[in-house]
Amino acid sequence: MNKKGFTMLELLAVIIILSILMTIGYMAVSQYLGQAYDATYSDFEENIEAGAANYLIEHTGSIPNEGESIVIDVSKLICDGYVKELQDPMRDGQTCDLNSYVIVKRGSNTNFNMAVDYEACLKCSNYESSACSNSISGLKRLTKDADCEVK
Repeated sequence: MNKKGFTMLELLAVIIILSILMTIGYMAVSQYLGQAYDATYSDFEENIEAGAANYLIEHTGSIPNEGESIVIDVSKLICDGYVKELQDPMRDGQTCDLNSYVIVKRGSNTNFNMAVDYEACLKCSNYESSACSNSISGLKRLTKDADCEVK
């Protein structure tokens, strides 16, 4: 009668405890991954807004008139060297730059400064920024040159 080993009930209890611990660990890791993805997309938006600002500094003829807006495709900013390709963090080998753009709005001049606002529309596999809901129909659009290839 002196049997050594675990009973079925003891093994079941260990499996349940391990399952609970794994579930808690998975939820914590997925929360941190979600925050990391959001931070990456936010950085992408800031980068393409800065790229658009730098583009307009060197191409002042493209700055919209007071009260007007233009759209600059991210593919143009990449081709002209103002932004690096935006690798989608959720999908290896894919980029976020093919359908992304920046809306440049110019308000009225204040003293010696121009009031220029930049809104990045970033479109990735599972992400789309809030600026993408703004209508861009009828706005002048700056696109990449025909001899430039973006993946």
